Amino acid sequence: MPVWWRLPKNCNDVALTFDDGPHPERTPVVLDLLAQYGQKATFFVIGENVRRHPALVRRIVDEGHAVGLHSDTHSWWFNCWPPPKLRRDLERCAASISEATGRAAPTLFRPPVGLKNPMVGFVVGRLGLRTVTWSCRALDTGSASVDQVTARLTNGLRPRAILGMHDGAEPSRPRPGTLCPDALARLLVVMKERGVISKPLVATARGIAAG
Repeated sequence: MPVWWRLPKNCNDVALTFDDGPHPERTPVVLDLLAQYGQKATFFVIGENVRRHPALVRRIVDEGHAVGLHSDTHSWWFNCWPPPKLRRDLERCAASISEATGRAAPTLFRPPVGLKNPMVGFVVGRLGLRTVTWSCRALDTGSASVDQVTARLTNGLRPRAILGMHDGAEPSRPRPGTLCPDALARLLVVMKERGVISKPLVATARGIAAG
């Protein structure tokens, strides 16, 4: 299946991306930080979390950020499901996003845990989705310190980079916290100093681009 892990060759920008939201505490902090520094991002949301916090998804799009599918429940068995079940899951996630935002369903998709296979590729292709992974992972849910997460992100801050972070948690495995907000605050300072711009991702006929 086609997978886009960085921006097109003619792009000098980067893309900040956030997974597993929306989250009632962390997502607003992330949005406030992005607004403070004038940066835009892409949020790959879980359908169940969207239904719990629809107002946050509306805020995300109202503030000019992009939204993508990250499955409906983030099941760790997602990659093992047959095509009909995969399709139902993704369609429910898309419908929940559309209902929350009042807009057309997104066409961007990030697989749970980043895993993919031919069955997932078949369904994603039939649904007209563009699969996005990353060129740099923050690993912000299991790292020992904010310093480690910030260092990873800063080292990956290059033209065309897609940086992956977490502003939320899987519905069935709520984590007590993530280092994302604190690391993001530091990263945004570095981006300002270097003149780096983050733009939301958009789907194109050939793949993805910075919006």
